[in-house]
Amino acid sequence: ELKECYDSGWWSFGPKVKEFEEKFAERVGAKYAVACNSATSALDVCIKAYGITGGELITPAFTFTSDAHVGEWNGMEVVFADIDSDTFCIDPWTLPLSQNTKVIIAVDCHGRLADIDAIRMKCIKEGINHLIIEDAAHAMHTPGVGKGDIVVYSFQAVKSMPIGDGGMITTNDEKIYNRLRTL
Repeated sequence: ELKECYDSGWWSFGPKVKEFEEKFAERVGAKYAVACNSATSALDVCIKAYGITGGELITPAFTFTSDAHVGEWNGMEVVFADIDSDTFCIDPWTLPLSQNTKVIIAVDCHGRLADIDAIRMKCIKEGINHLIIEDAAHAMHTPGVGKGDIVVYSFQAVKSMPIGDGGMITTNDEKIYNRLRTL
């Protein structure tokens, strides 16, 4: 099938990519999936799909630099959150929320899932309108993954589904899916 792709001239956005997106969405239990050249690009495209600029982006410092870079690329102040010493995921109870918080990137760390339900509860309690991006780069096959408003996966060589490189975004929101397609 790889040779078929090379011979067809479709290196990206071709029928095999569409097939992969559909099968990936089905595998993780999402309605829609959009392939990207990297998980870094996927994170950036997620913020753009929601039309977010400025404000604060919260992410743990215990992660790859992309989670902070995408905030800066979108004119956001990056605020680092503490991690739970048992899971190494963002600690929802010490989350540094403010009225400027627009995006939280909850990183699933080495197969352990960020407690997105607790993050949501804390945001609701404090009246924060936010977007939760679940960075599932290290949690591809972890049961329960996919609770974020939008989820990003990575296929880079050290991830749980290494296929060389690339990223995938999943969502259940058709409007956001259509925006992702245009981006």
